[in-house]
Amino acid sequence: MWLTASAWPVPREAGEGLRPWANSVRVDTDVECYCNTVSTWTSSVDNRWEDLPKWLDVVEPNYWPDLDSMPISNNTGAGIQDGIDDTERQSVMTFWSMASSPLYVGGDLARIDAKAVSILTNPEVIAVDQAGVIPTQVTGGTLQVWKKRLPDGRLAVAVYNLGSETSDITVPWKQLGVSGNRKVRDLVSRQNLGKSNKSWTAKGVPAHGSRLITLS
Repeated sequence: MWLTASAWPVPREAGEGLRPWANSVRVDTDVECYCNTVSTWTSSVDNRWEDLPKWLDVVEPNYWPDLDSMPISNNTGAGIQDGIDDTERQSVMTFWSMASSPLYVGGDLARIDAKAVSILTNPEVIAVDQAGVIPTQVTGGTLQVWKKRLPDGRLAVAVYNLGSETSDITVPWKQLGVSGNRKVRDLVSRQNLGKSNKSWTAKGVPAHGSRLITLS
């Protein structure tokens, strides 16, 4: 049995009291828009980046942050079920996985599109979720950086552009607590990016976009 404590969302002040009794806790409102249309980035997908940091001091293994279902199903045509674009859908998958949140979708699987399948089934991104590690927010604001140490010793690093314009996001090693030359791998494209020394820059991250890498 898996028990998620849910109150759409659970008040933060109840977090510690629920911890002995639940496997996960809903840290945010429903992802659905409830406005006679499908979800959008602002209703209410982007709230997760604001609300999860408030819970990082109380969630832990076996008391996972539950970010609600991922709106990744079908974003076009008569069978539309999620209203976010492919860039935003990838950011959702990356953020949920960095959070070690339960990964589940709500929708008609008979209508799921090929891009949704590719996002949801990337084994390297799923492995970041299944590592079972609570992340650390390195920087907040519009251009965010998150990290977590994976069980095999690699450091997973995610960057997010929550703004409305394409941006480069530079991550200094000093902010991550590492140094020296590091092998960089892009987990979404499943490609090695070579070595970087002292920092790494995610170039041209689109609005509402993300990058997910490991350092080793």
